[in-house]
Formats: sequence, structure tokens, C-alpha cells
Amino acid sequence: MSVLNNFTVSIAKGLRRLRSKEVPARRQHASKEQKLKMEKCLIVSKVTRYEYEKHSHDNISNWELEKILRNRGSDYDSMVSNHKEQKSFEEGVAKALKEMGVKVEMASRLTYNEEMINWCDAVVPCGGDGTFLLAASRVRDANKPVIGFNSAPHKSVGRLCLPTWCSNDLKGALQSLKEGKFRWMRRSRIRTTITSDQKLLDTITPVDLHTLHFCRYPPVSHQEDNHEGATRLKDPQEESKCSLATKVLPFLALNEVFIGESVTSRVSLLRLKIDDGKWAHTKSSGLCVTTGTGSTSWHYSINCLRTHSVLELMKILHEEYGADLDTSLEKAREVTEKYNTKLMFPPDSEQLAYSVREYITFEEWPAPRGLRVRDRAEAVTVRSHCTDAGLVIDGSVSFPFNDGTQALLEIHPEDSLMTVQMDDALPF
Repeated sequence: MSVLNNFTVSIAKGLRRLRSKEVPARRQHASKEQKLKMEKCLIVSKVTRYEYEKHSHDNISNWELEKILRNRGSDYDSMVSNHKEQKSFEEGVAKALKEMGVKVEMASRLTYNEEMINWCDAVVPCGGDGTFLLAASRVRDANKPVIGFNSAPHKSVGRLCLPTWCSNDLKGALQSLKEGKFRWMRRSRIRTTITSDQKLLDTITPVDLHTLHFCRYPPVSHQEDNHEGATRLKDPQEESKCSLATKVLPFLALNEVFIGESVTSRVSLLRLKIDDGKWAHTKSSGLCVTTGTGSTSWHYSINCLRTHSVLELMKILHEEYGADLDTSLEKAREVTEKYNTKLMFPPDSEQLAYSVREYITFEEWPAPRGLRVRDRAEAVTVRSHCTDAGLVIDGSVSFPFNDGTQALLEIHPEDSLMTVQMDDALPF
């Protein structure tokens, strides 16, 4: 628990520092028009574990489902209780909106589609960060706000959602939104452009990792030959071997894009090009490319240092190399926090951060061979030499990414997500 608490405290302090840097810009922006159009709202509901099990065991009675789950050792009572709690919260949000004269529609992971998004003025996910990421991934309009409510603030943090008090006072939170007591905030997102053999690209089908079913989403869009992404991705030597086509995936990543073999024990063979640099061959456990929003999530977990590791390094430097260092636990915690804080960067940054997981490399002194295991970049190009790999967007949707397929990951301002921020304390 102490390790988890240290992570939580470190992330919280880092977020406060990021916010403090943004305050002047936000205050300046707050003086502008703060109107939030909410005549029609689309509530995106969380798929509870109970709903998932019902969907997985179709055409059986509730009693049969209960028997299966109990025999499996699942906590059926807790599962049903959490389901009822979630649905009650969603109904509460819908009721509060309707009492304000707002038209409301409900959608789930299985029914959420482009037509619904086009209908509404605002998308309102009710769940945790996972539900928020689901809702955001399909909103292409940079001016359509996504405003999340954490349905279980006593169980999860919900960093992408509104503050805890908003979940406990739905009417007050919605009234504050209506009165403009918030700050607009844009979060950068990653656009993924795929280049592959024409026949393979025409049949590319994403898989929803939460239901393990093929997604019934908008088709992957074709790009014209003069598209900037297509131009940057073309490799003349490879292009002569087959008919290549370029497409932009219909999902934007708010947190991160992960690329690697589906079987985690298998080495991922990837060629990487950072910005306009040279191609580098890598063997690793996969590649994670993140936004500023995602820099507090998986990216942080991959790269953060533990206090005990820093303390051991400090003791080695002090005892074996004569470095004049304070090797107390308190000083090690201070150094660890400073290092880990630098892993995070603002959510509206137009830069990416990449991390090569468990990079297999051969150090050659004085110049190590290969590329840096993590860094910032404006664009990351990846070419697969894998056998059964996936390109996963926000841990939710996976596209096949096997030998010969290439991806360009980059941020465009027009792809940003519009959302809001509110103070952590109740407004007076």
C-alpha cells in the first residue's frame, strides 16, 4: 500500500505543478465566452461487469447466469450491487439534465455510434477514465465537448472526469456548467495513419478488447496520395514491391497508442523512426506512444522510478565512488519525486512521448547502439516485423499490425478534444 500511496502522491503533486503552469492562460481564457450549449446531451454509460457477463452468456436466464458465476468463484452479490449502483448514477444524471429541460439519449459501448454523436451538443460519459476514453475516441469534432462524471468516486480517482463533488452534487455541477463556472480545456490526441498492402488495408477490422468482438464502427478512411502523412510514410524501395495504400484510423488516442505482439512473452520486432531521424531496429516488449494526458497513466508506470531503487543508487555513488550525498530515505524520496514529475507534461502539448518497453540492446561504450529508450517527439513512425501484433488505441480497440504494416503517429491541433475543468472545491 505504501508504494501505491507514493505513486498517487507523486502523480497528484505533478498534476498540481502542471496546473499551476496553466493558470495564467486559463484565467485569460476564462474572460472569454463561457457558454456551453447543452440542449441535447448524450450519456455514455459504463458497461458493468454484470452486463459484460450477461452479454457473454447470451440466451440464458438470470438464475443460470448466477449459478455459472458463483460456481466460478465470482462475487455475484457484489457484481449485482455495483451494477445497480452504476445504473442508479446514470439515471440520476439523466434525471438532473431533463429537469433542466435538456433532451437526453443514452448509449453504451455496444450502441455508441457516429449518428448519436452528431445528434448531441455534448457527450457525457458516466463511469471512470475507461468510459471517458471510450466516449472521447469516437468524437472527431474538436469543438464538441466531452464532460465526464465519475460514477464511483469512492472507488476510483477518475482523473479525466469532473471533481468528486460534482458526482455527489449532480444538480449543482450541472448548474455550474450552465452558468459557465468552468474553464475550457483542450487535450491533444494522437492521429494514426496506416500504410500497408492495398488488399490487407481494405479488410482491416478493429477488435473491441472489452467485448472481444469485431467493432461495428465507421470504416477506416482512405487518404489522398497528396496527404502529408502519406508522403512522409512512403518508402520508395518498399513501394516498388507491392501496391501500398494509406489510411487514417477512425479513432483518436487520448491517452496512448501501444504497438506490440499480442502474446506478451513474445519479442516485438519493430523499426522506429523518431521525427525525421534514421530508422532503428528494435527488439522489445512493445512500444507505447503517449500524449500529455496519458503521461500520468501507463507512460508514467513504465518509466517511473521507485524510491528504494533511487536509494540504492545513491548509496552506491556515496560508498563506492565517494560522492558527497545525503543517503537518507527522505532525500531519496525527494529525488524520486523530482525525476517522476518530469515524466509528465501538459495535456495540450503538441509533443508525443514514446517508451520502448524492456528494450533489448547492446551497449557499446562510449556510444550505445540504437535509440533512446524514451524521449519526446513530434512524430513517431513504426514499421512492423511482428507475426501476430496489434496496434491498440487507449487500451480499448486493437487493429492488426503485422509484418510490413507501417504507422505514423502524430498530433494535429484540429484533432484535439474539447473538455472542461472545474475547481476541486464547491463553488460559492
